[in-house]
Amino acid sequence: MSKLVLLSDLRNMNPALKNRIKELTGSKPFKLAYIPSRTDKERWYFEKAKPELTSWGVTEFFYFDVDDEFEESKLKEFRGCDGIFLSGGNTYHFLKNLKEWTVVKYIKEMVNEGKPLIGVSAGSIMMSKSIKIAEFHDENEVQLKELNSLGLVDFEFMPHWNREYNQLDELLKYSLLQEESIFTCRDGDGIVIEGDTIESYGEIKEIRKGKLL
Repeated sequence: MSKLVLLSDLRNMNPALKNRIKELTGSKPFKLAYIPSRTDKERWYFEKAKPELTSWGVTEFFYFDVDDEFEESKLKEFRGCDGIFLSGGNTYHFLKNLKEWTVVKYIKEMVNEGKPLIGVSAGSIMMSKSIKIAEFHDENEVQLKELNSLGLVDFEFMPHWNREYNQLDELLKYSLLQEESIFTCRDGDGIVIEGDTIESYGEIKEIRKGKLL
């Protein structure tokens, strides 16, 4: 049974959402594979995120760089982790790295094994079939042409909606050309999917075919 968490931001998280994530990590020791969107030599973003991730019940971390510091020999330890965290950042750059090192395949295998996959911002956008919606946030700095992504959810995810609401008209136009619904998510809120059950935490809105539902 797949266990997916889609977040917009780690700050000021909805308390009920935090508790739900704790349920997914369980009460036993939990080793989380942290995948940054790009190389962070000083580990600044990782260290900033660790207190929040630890509060979810994570007891051990495996920092898995898929950019400049990628090492194929680390794939075995990555596969042995209890769950995965996909960080925020430039979505195009992140997806390019995951595809280049065939990490996408391993992520899907781990999800199929029932290991929780937690994403924030770009990390959540990549759970959809495509990262087309990333055009609202990021520059395609790597000139990525193939935008097919993890394909773990049948909707698109629009993070930071409290900051991006001014793009509503453009997003409504965009939705007219898409088959999937778009779920908007404010910072601190999120979506949890366990098997076939989708749970919304906070102010999650659906946009479909030009309408805000």
